[in-house]
Amino acid sequence: MQQIFKSISIALQNIKTNPLYTFLSTLGIIIGVASLVAILALGDGLEQTGRQQIETTTSVQMLSISPKKFDVVNDVRVPRENTYEFDVEHAREIEGRISDLGLTELIARSSRKASFKDSTLGIYIEATLDDLPSFNEMAVSGAYFGEEEISGNALTAVLSTALARQWDTVPEAIIGESIQIENRWYEVMGIIETGSEGLQAFIPISTYLNYFENPNEPNLVLKSFQVEDVPVIRERAETWLDERFGEGRGAFTISSYEGRVKQLSQGILVFKLVMGAITGISVLVGGIGIMNVLLISVTERTREIGIRKATGARKKDIVMQFLSESVTISVVGSILGWIVGIVGVFGLVELINYMTDLNFNAALQPGTILIVLLIAICVGMIFGTYPAWKAANLTPVDAIRHE
Repeated sequence: MQQIFKSISIALQNIKTNPLYTFLSTLGIIIGVASLVAILALGDGLEQTGRQQIETTTSVQMLSISPKKFDVVNDVRVPRENTYEFDVEHAREIEGRISDLGLTELIARSSRKASFKDSTLGIYIEATLDDLPSFNEMAVSGAYFGEEEISGNALTAVLSTALARQWDTVPEAIIGESIQIENRWYEVMGIIETGSEGLQAFIPISTYLNYFENPNEPNLVLKSFQVEDVPVIRERAETWLDERFGEGRGAFTISSYEGRVKQLSQGILVFKLVMGAITGISVLVGGIGIMNVLLISVTERTREIGIRKATGARKKDIVMQFLSESVTISVVGSILGWIVGIVGVFGLVELINYMTDLNFNAALQPGTILIVLLIAICVGMIFGTYPAWKAANLTPVDAIRHE
């Protein structure tokens, strides 16, 4: 280890002796590494932006579990002999399994007539558990029904802002009033902002299953806090289905959008590989430049090499010296290239965001630093090997007599 540090020290002294010469020789490395860092940062930024877009515009963090009604037998759909239905108890069970990773919702949808005073409208019924506002990140004026209303089959409702406006110009004014759905009166507990113009009324799922005629069967919907946890939640859900129901997961359909994230990641990976291969040409040219510098250095320092060998230096000492010098030059060039690449890519991103309506960001991952370090070491080792071998094979007598 002491020999390695000594060789690096000698290499740094040689770099200081001819800084301009060394800089010009490593310019290829600087340009290549700068380009590679920029490509990797852009790729990471594209992946991060793509994930954010998918998360905000799709249900990529959700899993939907619904009982199968049909089996496919030799390409023919036939009704299943045994079918299952989810209820509140099932929802609470699976909720306990995934509460550390996500949220659980039991949802049934239907359409009914609803009346308030002298007005009757066709509305959409959303029957849910008590945490829908958190599940869908929706704001509520007044209150949303809680676990007490769920367990008691309460006749309560929360109206969408669009529906409340149909009955009153001030939506919140309808809180505390009662509306009629299927010959039963429901007290309005609150108004919920759904972000759409749909005429919706939200009621407890237990009320829907117990009081509505011909209710549609509810589906379990699981939502992970992070996209990366979707496979874990899916595995836990499948295990629970196997334990809870006789036919296990085979009697249910589990749907998710996690494939979109995988497609995005694969696309970005291809982008990184292709563009990385192209920019790698610059790194290759830089490596050739380093080899050229070291070959010239061997020629200029032939007498020095001869004297060192005559005073007891072994072949491996000479090889270590020149390899250390090659790696040191590569590392210095890579550091400069890394700085240039980061400054360049983040400056370019700011310019793009300024000139367009995009909100794009570059991202710097720890792996990028590791890649640059590995490239520097590999380039130094590969392109320093021949000059080091040539220097080590000089005979002391011929080296000392060299002019």
